[in-house]
Amino acid sequence: MSGASEWEYAVVGGGIAGLAVAEALARGGHSVVLIERNQRLCQEASAAQHGWFHLGSLYSILPRNQFLRTMVGGVEDLISYYGGFPGMNIAVTDDGRLSFPPAVGAWFRDEPIEYIVAARNDADFDMRTFGGARRYAEKLFFLLTWEMAIKQFISRHQRFHKHDWSGALPASQWIPRAGWRDYSRAVISKPNTADINLDRDTHFRIVGFDRPMRATAIISDLARGLVGAGGSVLTGREVVGLEDGGSGTLVHTDGETLKARTAIVAAGKWLGRFVAGAADVRVVGSPLLVAYPAVADANFVRMTPFVDRSVNHLRHRVNGREYSLVGGGHACDPDDPGAAGVARERLMAMAERVFPRLGQATVVQTYLGSKTEIAAASGERNYQYFIRQIGPSAFAVTPGKFSLAFSLAVNACARLTGAWPSGTVRLAPPAAVADLVGQTRHATIVAGATSAAEAA
Repeated sequence: MSGASEWEYAVVGGGIAGLAVAEALARGGHSVVLIERNQRLCQEASAAQHGWFHLGSLYSILPRNQFLRTMVGGVEDLISYYGGFPGMNIAVTDDGRLSFPPAVGAWFRDEPIEYIVAARNDADFDMRTFGGARRYAEKLFFLLTWEMAIKQFISRHQRFHKHDWSGALPASQWIPRAGWRDYSRAVISKPNTADINLDRDTHFRIVGFDRPMRATAIISDLARGLVGAGGSVLTGREVVGLEDGGSGTLVHTDGETLKARTAIVAAGKWLGRFVAGAADVRVVGSPLLVAYPAVADANFVRMTPFVDRSVNHLRHRVNGREYSLVGGGHACDPDDPGAAGVARERLMAMAERVFPRLGQATVVQTYLGSKTEIAAASGERNYQYFIRQIGPSAFAVTPGKFSLAFSLAVNACARLTGAWPSGTVRLAPPAAVADLVGQTRHATIVAGATSAAEAA
């Protein structure tokens, strides 16, 4: 192939997955172009996520080791391959523990997300109330297994906090295998629920190791790394198709055709357009509720085996204003307006029960986030990133979660180039990418509503 529009790698989709993959490839000295349909990067699913960076804490509750191993491996990848970014503030102390030191443009806030766990004497487990035989059987199963699951959850947390991150034993191998000897009730305390309508006598508190993230800081740094390494970004371009070009892939956009030795499709909910097994691609919608001023002080998850009764709360800031972002276990098909409406109504009803201060909020708004995943063979939710070849010189990728985009990028780089990402990061000035970076959906809602109120 010859011509001015030739690239080694063309990445289709400028969400967090496409941006991270493009940056890792460009960092290795490869010619890369990132193509995004919007005018700014990470403005769809990546902007609608709730700012919860998963280091593995939530997935400690799952019986299988696979998901937790992947999440903890993500921490290892951040430390190994992203330490060159000044905002990547996960550090290892002299005694081998993790820390989150403050930094200009820090990616993570050192505010651990707490778990407020429903005990077996909570109303969730009341066998006198149930909705049919199936719900009764579900309650009985969880009544018998929940205590064991929580002990495993605590044991894995103990290992996470005690692990020597500077040692030779990988955390992703050691932490998931926690056993009874790691269990300790010393980490359990009573929840402080003054601003949360939960029964202190039927819940207990465990401090987790997940953290809130500043998504805009992460996106800005990755964009600076991509441009600083010589990568190109084309925004406002819709990719309408891929074509095998013999010695590469032709990427047809609504404005021109680009030529690439290899195309990588990170198209999120549009991934099915490019993947032959489109039925395997599943888009899951989850409603989120934005409230300003903040309706609770703590970052927490109310954990229960009944997913439709779980609730999480993260406190964020924009323009000096603190606000709440509330989520739950209300998944739906985002293309089904009726189902999406029901999910949003249920989240709102739950928020009204749990947060007494919600009635005082001047901004209360829900929106629907989405996540693209490859359906597991069992039909269960799949939280893994994946890299799949879809043509002679074309691949499809999805991160599974925002938090796994970095592991995805590291492994995509290794698979496509035969080398791990370079440790040298060359950052373009912030002004060089200012027009490419926008706010998250929830920050935009609060900033817009409060600015309008002030103007009035």
